[in-house]
Amino acid sequence: FLSEELLKESHGSLTMLDLRNYTVKVGKPLSVTLGEYTMYSAPPPAGAAVLFFILNVLKGFNFTKESMNTNNGRIETYHRIAEALKFGNGQKPKLDDPQFSHPPLLQRSSGRRRIDASGNHTLSYYNLTQPAMLSFGTSHVSVLAEDGSAVSVTSTINHPFGSMMYSPSTGIILNNELTDFCNKKPGSQVSPGNSSPWASSGSPGILLGLWVNIINFPSSLGERPPSAMSPIILVSKDKQKTLVIGGSGGDQIIPATALAIMNKLWFGYDLEHAIAAPILHVKGNKLLLPKGFDEVRSSSCGLFSRPSSPGFVG
Repeated sequence: FLSEELLKESHGSLTMLDLRNYTVKVGKPLSVTLGEYTMYSAPPPAGAAVLFFILNVLKGFNFTKESMNTNNGRIETYHRIAEALKFGNGQKPKLDDPQFSHPPLLQRSSGRRRIDASGNHTLSYYNLTQPAMLSFGTSHVSVLAEDGSAVSVTSTINHPFGSMMYSPSTGIILNNELTDFCNKKPGSQVSPGNSSPWASSGSPGILLGLWVNIINFPSSLGERPPSAMSPIILVSKDKQKTLVIGGSGGDQIIPATALAIMNKLWFGYDLEHAIAAPILHVKGNKLLLPKGFDEVRSSSCGLFSRPSSPGFVG
């Protein structure tokens, strides 16, 4: 009944037959070893593959608490992290649905070798040859039960207020997640601000008189769009310790979650401070620094910096 009401209200092309034929894809999780932990997350088109790449590159530098003991040590450490984030950004265009494409990520050893003291490289050095993948709001929840059961879930309706439509019978705001293909596919574009084709119908599903036109949409049937979402579960080798983590904040999920994991596992922070610490964020090859990175901002690393809004990790 609920599904039928939603379909009637949306005036869309989705049918009950589509819903009956829908099956949840269950795939093998990605995994990588970080010290005594094995880290698990969802495969592409989720963003954890890029997060794993970043941590794989950085674990070769063998960071410890001592890496943060001095100003010079912090500057060098954060410089290496910033460079790894840039190389990670260069891998984001490869977050294809694996059922349709299998572009290989850059080898971690290659990324690590190319991190030098400069940081003033061209976009092509980091494979940043495509526009940055736009990413919007998300919500995350991490759950760890007394019996050891763990759940890490990130969800999104994509743009603020999603598709600008809601269901009056349920109050559910409908997402516009498919617009993520417009950031991925050459020849596609989003043009907001036009009147909805349903606006004149008086449909109660219209939140605002806005619509998004998707032009020249070249996705494959059934393909899932790329996303920065990176729900993570880490389990120690002896199965006695579990860390459940993830983030919200769109394209800040990957750096925020990666830094929280580094803070906890490598830099000796307790979990509260690992999550609350300032977030180093990179847009393309530009470094965005919030308060708390004064020594990095004033260093001569040649890094462009300006204030950034924080992502949220939990």
